[in-house]
Amino acid sequence: MSRYDRLLELSTFSEEKLHVLQSKKVLLIGVGGVGQYVATSLVTNGIVHLSIVDFDQVELSNLNRQILLKEEDVGKKKVEVVQSELKKKNSALEVKAIEEKITKENVDRFVNNFDIVIDAVDNWETKLVLGESCAKHKIPFLHIGVDGNRGQYCLFEKKSLLDVFNPDIKKEPRDGVMGPMVGTIASMASVHLLKYLVGDSPSDTLYYFDSENSKFGYTKI
Repeated sequence: MSRYDRLLELSTFSEEKLHVLQSKKVLLIGVGGVGQYVATSLVTNGIVHLSIVDFDQVELSNLNRQILLKEEDVGKKKVEVVQSELKKKNSALEVKAIEEKITKENVDRFVNNFDIVIDAVDNWETKLVLGESCAKHKIPFLHIGVDGNRGQYCLFEKKSLLDVFNPDIKKEPRDGVMGPMVGTIASMASVHLLKYLVGDSPSDTLYYFDSENSKFGYTKI
């Protein structure tokens, strides 16, 4: 249990809550910048049943924000590299790596049988497909998005992604990204998720951060 000593020292935490986290089955779609921060936070703080999905190969440009990658990983399958690095964080971790692209045709097969689905992909087309499927199957869905100097996250339970974002958003041009901005949003979303899984965080509230103007806020959906 020494692995979780500092977590269990929290006045708001307990062994009972740790056992709850260890029982949860989590599906993470996308193991790029956001996904690697989130996965690392989860497997080092109680989550032991994790499936990760991605189809990309490692590129040198990934290294400014994708914290589990190294230069020697360039050209390798990203999902396999991340799986290996996560196992080094926790040898008891049951992590399944799936190299596949999420589409309208296969998404329902992926999201079933999980307690939570995490959207850590970098395109709105896939985000909307995931959000629609989770809403249909009544599976809690954590959306995380970062673009340029802005980022947001929302854990949907009774509401859905389409209650917040217009489908035409997928046509908007994308900006670049600063590595620490990805870590900021992903870390806040990870804290919210861990608390939600043990019953300590609300759902259906959109949180956002604008680093250009140093503004943080939230909106109840």
